[in-house]
Amino acid sequence: MSNLDNLRVSEADREEASARLAEHYSTGRLSDDDYYERLDAVWSAKVRADLEMLFTDLPRSAPQPTPVIRRPRRDRPRAFPLVACFLLVAIGLMVMGVPWWVFAAIAGGALLFHKKHRHHRAMSHGCLPAHGRAGSHR
Repeated sequence: MSNLDNLRVSEADREEASARLAEHYSTGRLSDDDYYERLDAVWSAKVRADLEMLFTDLPRSAPQPTPVIRRPRRDRPRAFPLVACFLLVAIGLMVMGVPWWVFAAIAGGALLFHKKHRHHRAMSHGCLPAHGRAGSHR
């Protein structure tokens, strides 16, 4: 018996051992009675040796890495639907008699707002601006 076997077990050790037992039970290596008997022993174990003796007659299972689900991150809406909606509204209002320069002014204001908002959002996320340190404005 090594010194590591005499270390007291933690809740995390007990939960890992119960998960390993559940895996062996689900594959049919343990009967109902054997599984529940070993599970009771897991929760009453004091040292690591108590846990390890529960697995001496079972194959060692390699820990399975948890699959990482990656989704593309979208911090802002797509531009196409916004532009399409703006154009449809603009065309509809022009047909009703609103002058074209009103839409040009609205579009220009939206672009200026977007540029300022984008810079502010980058600063709030800790990103450095292209011209130097965060917080230094020219």
